[in-house]
Amino acid sequence: MWDGGKFTKFQQGDYVFSIRQFAPFKAIKVLGDLQKIITPALAGALTGLQKAPEADTNNWLSLAPVFSDALYQIAAGLDGDKLQRAMNLLLDKNYVAVEVTANNGTKTFTQLDEGLINEIFTGRTFDLLALMVEIFKINFLDFSKLSSLPSGVREAFGEIKLPFRVK
Repeated sequence: MWDGGKFTKFQQGDYVFSIRQFAPFKAIKVLGDLQKIITPALAGALTGLQKAPEADTNNWLSLAPVFSDALYQIAAGLDGDKLQRAMNLLLDKNYVAVEVTANNGTKTFTQLDEGLINEIFTGRTFDLLALMVEIFKINFLDFSKLSSLPSGVREAFGEIKLPFRVK
């Protein structure tokens, strides 16, 4: 099994997660499957931008058509099975661990399996989605290493990260 990749710690409330970058073949598979979920949302957002070309990105009200179309496209093409599929793809226990405290007080990272997901995230669905977004960011939104692309293309890809930034 592949044991490389960069590890990133992500704190969410009382929990610390260790997220390892996916192996290249896994990353391609996950990205290919996730694009079927992400593409309709992007198409909806672009449709909304066409309806509101003068929208002020600093004014949430002027962006309402953008968000409305994106949400409509997501709702039209995303059901529970697809969302659960995305969760299974991103929350692979071989790549995500959570810090747990043993009875003797020592802290160690343990694979984030279904049991721990249930224990940590029951009643906290949006926190689970936030963790999934963080895993996506770590694996797919680092455009600084695109050395074979011209700098203008790298900068354009970098703009894709903007909606995912935490403020």
